[in-house]
Amino acid sequence: MKTKRKDATALGKSDVVWEGGTQVGIDSFLSALSSYPDRFAREPHLSFQQHFSNVVTAAHASCPDEDRR
Repeated sequence: MKTKRKDATALGKSDVVWEGGTQVGIDSFLSALSSYPDRFAREPHLSFQQHFSNVVTAAHASCPDEDRR
């Protein structure tokens, strides 16, 4: 019996999160999760998905790009 498996993109997760490795993705998600309540208090129109995307983008920008060597 085969089980259905959904990849990260099928679940709506950004490929950027997993590009740097699973641990970076997990750390980004946990960071977004813990910082969202304060951000939501300031910007109630902001969805978690938008906030998460901003956190991922910031984390990705701060990681050294190994392809540039």
